[in-house]
Amino acid sequence: MNNASEYNLDAMVNETAVEIFEEYCLDRDSAMERIHEEADGNEWVIYHYKSHELCANCNTDMGEQAIEDMGGLPEGSTYNSIASLIAYWEIECRLQEAVNTLFDIAEENEEAA
Repeated sequence: MNNASEYNLDAMVNETAVEIFEEYCLDRDSAMERIHEEADGNEWVIYHYKSHELCANCNTDMGEQAIEDMGGLPEGSTYNSIASLIAYWEIECRLQEAVNTLFDIAEENEEAA
């Protein structure tokens, strides 16, 4: 995977969203489960230095908001775990948004047909 940048993050999210949609085009719930797996296993999440790179080079507003919405950081969080958590939720939120958009477009096209 490339270095973390807004461009590379968007490209990864878009590519992964299309893959998930193509695999689960009839089952939004299963697609959402797959999003979790993709975000959880992403190298920008599992390798701390990559998490820090993502946090430093990309907009992480969605990831930070998701953490805040869940009540904030877990007790005992470390510098590394915070970066990984922000990276996870940023990727998860972006994937959810992208996959939901694909499902919405497909549903609109189906209704129009």
